[in-house]
Amino acid sequence: MVSFIEGEIVRCGEGEVVLNCGGIGLRVMVPESTRQRLSSSGQRIRLWTVLELYQGPGGRIEAVLFGFLTEAESTLFELLRSVSGIGAKTALGLLSAASIAELRESILRGDVAALQRLPGIGRKTAERMVVELRERIRLVEEEEISSIPSLMRREALSALMALGYSRSEAEKMLREALAQHGAEHIHTTEELLKVALHHARR
Repeated sequence: MVSFIEGEIVRCGEGEVVLNCGGIGLRVMVPESTRQRLSSSGQRIRLWTVLELYQGPGGRIEAVLFGFLTEAESTLFELLRSVSGIGAKTALGLLSAASIAELRESILRGDVAALQRLPGIGRKTAERMVVELRERIRLVEEEEISSIPSLMRREALSALMALGYSRSEAEKMLREALAQHGAEHIHTTEELLKVALHHARR
């Protein structure tokens, strides 16, 4: 299993990026949310990846690599793919049409109407998303929060409440910050606060 790849961008086009990884050009399919944050060429990046195998013409096995800037995006892609009726193309479309935080929130609230407004999602699929993913997403969020040192969490929570946010609002802001930015990229209380406030203003 390929968890992530690192390389230099050779070309960045609609729905894909080509990376030079040690002299090998890898074509990686990406959601719009990832592509918009990449430069056209020369930038060195790490993409969290999901490898899927398909049976192509003549029975040949073809491999497609999907890439994401954060592990949270990669995890949500895999969760979406686990739902019957959601293929890779639809899952990428969902991550392009809505933020990770918005998708998670709609599923956690059981907001079938909001999910139906997303591309490729009908009522039955939306209902399956809620039933099959609600608890799994809750566990993912708990794991993300626990990956941040407790002192950093307490300091960030206290600072947000001092700014006038309620405890529940502050906790939601921290969850969304970790989802969108990636817990692996946050190392200090200041960084956590900056990302949380940035997403709150969007």
